[in-house]
Amino acid sequence: MLKKALLRPLLIVAAFVCGIIFPQLGEAQFIIRYFLIVMLYFIFLPLDVKTLKLHKSQFVLTTANILIGIGAWFIAGLTGNKALADAAFFTAITPTASAAPVIMKFLGGNVSYLITGFVVTNTLVSAALFFMLPIMITGEVNAGGFLNAALNLVILIGTPAILAALTRKIYPPSIEWGKKCSNFSFILWVILLCVISGSAMKFFYANSDIPYYYYFIIAGMSLIICIINFGLGYLIGGKEFKREASQTLGQKNTTFTIVLASTFSSPLAAMGPTFYVLWHNLWNAFQLFMHDRKAAQKRDKTN
Repeated sequence: MLKKALLRPLLIVAAFVCGIIFPQLGEAQFIIRYFLIVMLYFIFLPLDVKTLKLHKSQFVLTTANILIGIGAWFIAGLTGNKALADAAFFTAITPTASAAPVIMKFLGGNVSYLITGFVVTNTLVSAALFFMLPIMITGEVNAGGFLNAALNLVILIGTPAILAALTRKIYPPSIEWGKKCSNFSFILWVILLCVISGSAMKFFYANSDIPYYYYFIIAGMSLIICIINFGLGYLIGGKEFKREASQTLGQKNTTFTIVLASTFSSPLAAMGPTFYVLWHNLWNAFQLFMHDRKAAQKRDKTN
């Protein structure tokens, strides 16, 4: 029972170790989008658009997302170090990850809430950033870059959604494919973590001139923001959506803000959301362990 419960969390940790040992895996970043599209396709298969309903808590979560970003920037800015302030801002302002519904699927939660939350937070936070970046981050803002980011989000969500809808219409029994391919989706997720971890190490080696203690400070800030996000999301979700809201606010679309930080600030600022990748996936690993252990205990009682 315990061995089965530990399997998925250990695979997640192993993925990070693999990326650290083999930073060249970062060269495969191009596969991230395609793997996510495949995983989201299996999630969309059993879902009907009519089931995707907006909840007030999702707008509260988005407001919290933005306010935490501003607060983190202000508090870190008290140090007088702009790079640290920017790192805190880009870490905290990051909207919900496209992979959050995937994790919620593994946890047996309300996937439609996460999908709707992903669309709401990414749309509104991106719109807010359009006005916030010129004020909070020095430098010109390229509107074309935001349009490109918005287009990428539409492709990432729209492609699997349309393909899933067509598949359901042509072959109705396909709604069961998601359950049958859950292990396959998890394997894809582990491979993605290897690539993301490798990419982070590649960045670290490429910027060896940055003092090491900066990384420890940014890692600490990122961890604090991660704890606040998951904890506050849990409270905002209430009894009905506490787990889903926690995941919506806690699991972040770090690729989005890593690009923004690198473009509008500095490579050091990009380390904020990069460290966040480690923290939120360690929490995901723990959640998966607890979920799988409970599921194994129920099976043992039944048998």
